[in-house]
Amino acid sequence: MGNMELDNELVKWNDQMYRAHPTPYAKGVAGIIQKARVKSVLRYARIRPVDAVLELGCESGHLLVESPPARRLVGADISALALADAQALFRACERSGEFFQVDALQPLPFKQGEFNVIICSEMLEHVRDPRKAMENIHAICSRDTRVVLTVPIEAPKIKIKKILGRIGLLRVFFPGIEAGQSEWHLQAFSRSMLLEMAKDLFSLQAGHLVWGAHYVAIFIVI
Repeated sequence: MGNMELDNELVKWNDQMYRAHPTPYAKGVAGIIQKARVKSVLRYARIRPVDAVLELGCESGHLLVESPPARRLVGADISALALADAQALFRACERSGEFFQVDALQPLPFKQGEFNVIICSEMLEHVRDPRKAMENIHAICSRDTRVVLTVPIEAPKIKIKKILGRIGLLRVFFPGIEAGQSEWHLQAFSRSMLLEMAKDLFSLQAGHLVWGAHYVAIFIVI
């Protein structure tokens, strides 16, 4: 597992958050939504056997391990605990993968054009400067790189949680989920916020909402 110069306090905080808020969700509506999101990501990514694929913010590797056969699968995350789980999952599934501990707000330890596909799914909301993370992704893209970004759409999710909480059904439909915005989410994204951040870096090719709760989009470099 490769590494770079990291802020130990930031690593520790992300390890704590990863332990406190385990994903993927196995139960309830959240699990169903997650499966739909992963399906959408992989459909947009159009991964081929000749492709090299990077998932930035891979957490425990449950999205990356679902990828079709590819020349190279690389997972990157700041949490050492998450990366250890990702490696264990890949071993259990008898799949080959490379894993790097990185801070998405620092220059990424990869060459420009090294990857045909870059996935950043449900990570941008966890960083203080998501625009900087996008710039770092852009720096390692070629003109042909397919970039798939997804973010949670916070406002409708919080509204639904409040309604379910009032009628006592939040724990029925969303067991183990916080009543409000997750403490691990430093940003409250909307579709327009993501597109505004990306507009002079990437060109939107397609995008759609998954259950009204997550926006999934594929971009290419401008």
